[in-house]
Amino acid sequence: MKVGKIIGRVALGALILSAVPYQFNKNEDNGTLEVRSLLWGWRKTPPGDGEGSAHYCFAIPASWLDDAAEKEAESLAEEPLVEGPTEA
Repeated sequence: MKVGKIIGRVALGALILSAVPYQFNKNEDNGTLEVRSLLWGWRKTPPGDGEGSAHYCFAIPASWLDDAAEKEAESLAEEPLVEGPTEA
């Protein structure tokens, strides 16, 4: 009985410690704020030109924040540039 209590308390302690944020990043250049823990991550990106509100991203696990940033960068890189009319 006592071994079960000890294992339960250790597991509860590990869960609590993994939910506590350990990393706070604030990028002064673009105003992005990011908070991470082992279980979750949260990012706030300020509004861009012509946008009305900030963008918020919450991910479980926090590594998905990196995946979202990579996909956003790829989509911006793949947008075609507007070119003038071509001559035939």
